[in-house]
Amino acid sequence: MQIDFSNFFLAVSITQAIVLSVFLLFPDNIKQTSNQLLIIILISIAAEYAELFIYDTGTTIQHPNYAYIGTLLSVLQPPAIYLYTKSLMYRGFKITPRHSLLLLPFFIAVIVFIFSYYIQPIEIKKEIIINQDLPGMPTSLWLAIAIHGFFLFYLFFAIKTLNKFSIDVKRIFSDIENKQISWLKLLLSGYILVWIISLAYCLSFYILKHKTETNYVLIFAGISGFFFVNTLMIYALKQPIIFSGLTEEESEVLDEEPNEILKPEAPSSVQIDRVKDFMVSQKPYLNSNLTINKLAMQTGISARELSFIINQGFGQNFFDFICDYRINYAKDLLKKSEEKRTILEVMYDSGFNSKSVFNTAFKQKTGITPSQYRTTAQKRS
Repeated sequence: MQIDFSNFFLAVSITQAIVLSVFLLFPDNIKQTSNQLLIIILISIAAEYAELFIYDTGTTIQHPNYAYIGTLLSVLQPPAIYLYTKSLMYRGFKITPRHSLLLLPFFIAVIVFIFSYYIQPIEIKKEIIINQDLPGMPTSLWLAIAIHGFFLFYLFFAIKTLNKFSIDVKRIFSDIENKQISWLKLLLSGYILVWIISLAYCLSFYILKHKTETNYVLIFAGISGFFFVNTLMIYALKQPIIFSGLTEEESEVLDEEPNEILKPEAPSSVQIDRVKDFMVSQKPYLNSNLTINKLAMQTGISARELSFIINQGFGQNFFDFICDYRINYAKDLLKKSEEKRTILEVMYDSGFNSKSVFNTAFKQKTGITPSQYRTTAQKRS
């Protein structure tokens, strides 16, 4: 068995995925639904890259009965990624019997491979492996396209779900940093690119008959797998600590869209003035951890009704609504030349937790940075 640069990264990625899976099996880790799904993802990734590894080392042609097992197990990966995404978004997310329907493509793939490959004589199996143009992919063009399409569909759907979630958290939290799960969106976007490149490469083999050296495919797969697994190791383990998902109470605010709530088309001026007066007199926005539920308790208005008032009455989501008050408060502090507060102190005193969020929001509202605003305001005074 010969090991070169191309399958070195494959071997490292496989090892890391297996080690991380074993770590997640520890009693304290396996209790979390997100970790259970992460194990499935990692095992399927290990199987997927093991398929490429045994092909590159010549093991597949020596033991053809082991071929395509990794490809089959990798079919579990897309639905697991989607469910993993949901488990990071919602704290109470659980696997239910209805989710078993997501295994249907896997069982279909098993049946297809049994009849098209596994029941064939050894000589036919070896011929299929020799004739395959892309490692781990069957000789059938349509089956190869189906596998790629299956992956791309679920990856796009997971990103679409994350994009909607990014909008939803702005309806609940005044501090959204680390709550939008941006790292997963970026990771899945990169993974989509990998599968699009793989599809283009696959089509060039099947249609254009470009018999390019497969070593380039294996190098690309190995490096991309290395980055994918390591990104999961870095971010997935600390995600539940940073943000463990929406609680059931927080999710209830999102259960009904504003136009479905049994309310008039717009809140009354009394409702708007009530919220406005409370914001001015009590300054709840100075609490950096303020949420729609906390503000609802303080005002005595239900969270759904308050969300409706802010969305329809002020034309904003909760995050932007609170952000406006914080920026105005920060502007007042920056105008006071007699106070020697630093920009960082102004940021914290105004209810912000993140310097990047503060600077970005301030510039969006005023067109200039906090430092520039302070200089301009103090010159005028």
